Amino acid sequence: MSIEITAGFILAVTGAGLAVGLSAIGSGIGVGIAGATGAGVIAIKPEKFGQALVFQAVPQTQGMYGLLVAVLILLSTGVIGGGGGEVSTAMGLAALGAGLAAGIAGISAIGQGIAASAGIATSSEREESMGRSLVFSVIPETQAIYGLLVAILIMAFTGMLTGEEIATTATGLAAIGCALAIGIAGISAIGQGIAAAAGSAASAEHEASFGRSLVFSVIPETQAIYGLLVAILIMAFTGMIAGDPVSDAAFGIAAIGCGFAIGLAGLSAIGQGIAAAAGAAVSAERTESFGRSLVFSVIPETQAIYGLLVAILIMAFTGMITRDLVPTLAAGFAAVAAGIAVGFAALSAIGQGIAASAGIATTSEREETFGKGLVFTVIPETQAIYGLLVAILVMAFTGIITRDVTATAAAGLAAIGAGFAVGLAGLSAIGQGMTAAAGIGAVARRPASMGQSLVFAVMAETFAIFGLLVAILIMFGIGLFGGV
Repeated sequence: MSIEITAGFILAVTGAGLAVGLSAIGSGIGVGIAGATGAGVIAIKPEKFGQALVFQAVPQTQGMYGLLVAVLILLSTGVIGGGGGEVSTAMGLAALGAGLAAGIAGISAIGQGIAASAGIATSSEREESMGRSLVFSVIPETQAIYGLLVAILIMAFTGMLTGEEIATTATGLAAIGCALAIGIAGISAIGQGIAAAAGSAASAEHEASFGRSLVFSVIPETQAIYGLLVAILIMAFTGMIAGDPVSDAAFGIAAIGCGFAIGLAGLSAIGQGIAAAAGAAVSAERTESFGRSLVFSVIPETQAIYGLLVAILIMAFTGMITRDLVPTLAAGFAAVAAGIAVGFAALSAIGQGIAASAGIATTSEREETFGKGLVFTVIPETQAIYGLLVAILVMAFTGIITRDVTATAAAGLAAIGAGFAVGLAGLSAIGQGMTAAAGIGAVARRPASMGQSLVFAVMAETFAIFGLLVAILIMFGIGLFGGV
């Protein structure tokens, strides 16, 4: 049977390409990081070649998951296997979602490569630490498994695997929302890999710290779990799981907003991993600092919670959960704007993690600086709050929260500009975190410098305020506040 190259077919094969391509990037970089360390080790200890090869093989699995999903998509569309026929746009969108889920989540292999690299280094010095180091190395694998799971569920619930299509354009778009939720949040494995690498090194030096190091290593996992939760909720509330798919495309667009909100917010785990790495290292040396280090390590979690909150609000107020309301295109576009605002701004957690790691190191030496360290650590939080504020304002003034959308589709689409303004400006918190980290060190050495150090730390806030200002001006300009 000849294959008709339709829009759906193009979307499907693009999904296959992204599945294998993106995961190959992750595995290639992860394997390269581990391999570089292995090459350095065998230059001194050639007998460690086999051991290093075991660790280097660990980040390869993500590429295999991507290949598996790509082949399944190609089989279902008839590109290989002798099948064929027309691929609908709805099925093409679903295939694109499946490919993105496995592909983006496959980038988690970078974090796994970081952990495996540390495992090669530590086990080459201490043979007995190999088992523990392998445990730390496989922890970041779970994000890729979540992505693979969601990809297979999408293919199963849309009928792609059985050939009995039950997808609609709405559920095809919702599949992309699922992919963004679990895929981008799956990159949290980079933060987990940073923490796991520190845990591997710490437990090699202090075997008794293995349990504590594991605690710090799993903390950045929560963002991926939030992403998985939202992906499953989207599948449930759009009728994919029950086989009763929604038909209004606005539901699917709103689901993409949910995906952006929790997916991008999940990258806050990178900051959390930076802090957790410091916690693992410090608590291995000083067990009494474990509690304080945990406090600093969980602070960057709040940004992910903001993203989860916005995702749930979108599902609730667009009628996705109860299906007692048919959303408009304006509501769908506004949901995307809200997701972008809170999602990108959540990357402020990277700056917060940098500051938190300095707080952990300083308070382990000087316990009395704990309170001051917390003050500096929470400063980069404000960018995330600005993003959350704009997300709520967009949902409120387009009528999503009141469930009475009066804004036009054009206004909802234009609101995406407001989301980008405050969201991307929120990344200024990375610079703020660097300054805050230095401020913690300065105050530890000279307590009287607290005021001056705070001035330095808040200077980078200016640019986030610029983004907030422009976001508000955009909302005024498109009439969300009753303007033109």
